[in-house]
Amino acid sequence: MTTAKQAAVPPPPPTPQPPTEEFADIFATTTALNAKQSKKRASKAKQNSLKMRAHLWPEVGDSALWLREDDTRKGFTTMPRTMPAFINLIQDVSKRVSNGKSIPAGKSYLVLWCRVFDEGFLRIDQEAAAALEAGYAGERNVTTWREHLRVLKDLGFIDYKPGPAGPCQFVLLLNPYQAVKVLRDKGWLQEDTYTALLQRALEIGATDLDEV
Repeated sequence: MTTAKQAAVPPPPPTPQPPTEEFADIFATTTALNAKQSKKRASKAKQNSLKMRAHLWPEVGDSALWLREDDTRKGFTTMPRTMPAFINLIQDVSKRVSNGKSIPAGKSYLVLWCRVFDEGFLRIDQEAAAALEAGYAGERNVTTWREHLRVLKDLGFIDYKPGPAGPCQFVLLLNPYQAVKVLRDKGWLQEDTYTALLQRALEIGATDLDEV
């Protein structure tokens, strides 16, 4: 016999059902359309750029340009489009870890990015050559190079480990946006500097500054 108390007990919630085949098809179609639309927008922007380039420099052909899409062009790297902002920011904030002295370690940072592959790791076997690329010559070029790498490490942009070729032979490039967030939390950045970087990041679609 069913009691009133038993009758008042609500039925268990329905068991969630896996997405139907129809829903999966709709989702796949929507994803494909979004990808196609994004590719179409990129292609249209490229065509517009090519038209403007041909209009402004009709006498200049592809052979006079360094085009990454040209399979004969070798030796390129990938880096954030905000690299100029990082280079300037590093010089501005370097005094925080160098007894109040501003150090142009951003040049060394650019050298590292121009030498790294997509693993975020590189090795510097010839410090004098790397120092020369950064613009440091003379007897103290290697000393200057090492000092600038120390600044980059103290600011959180890189880490390094010693090896047979020197104390900074193995270098790890950390996410520069995350380094900037830490520096801002410390109060080491001017707000207008951070705002300029944020604006540029939003323009290029970079979301690193939004990540927790």
